[in-house]
Amino acid sequence: MLSIMKLSVFQILAFLLFSSFLYCQAVVRHTFIVQDTEYTKLCSTKTILTVNGQFPGPTLYVNKGETIIVDVYNKAHYNITIHWY
Repeated sequence: MLSIMKLSVFQILAFLLFSSFLYCQAVVRHTFIVQDTEYTKLCSTKTILTVNGQFPGPTLYVNKGETIIVDVYNKAHYNITIHWY
């Protein structure tokens, strides 16, 4: 009787554990700060737009089923468009 009771408690715990994995969805958050940055190449300095100080911007690695939230803060002096592919 005790072994049957242990088995059913184990089955219930296993069911709860695995069913929670089925309905979990990962949410990945990123913050992009777009700003003008001085860039020097071949003794010539220009102002370019960078994302988090990088040009080109950072690469996002995502797994299937994940939800991505990207907060973009535009600190440039004009409007921007971000192209995703």
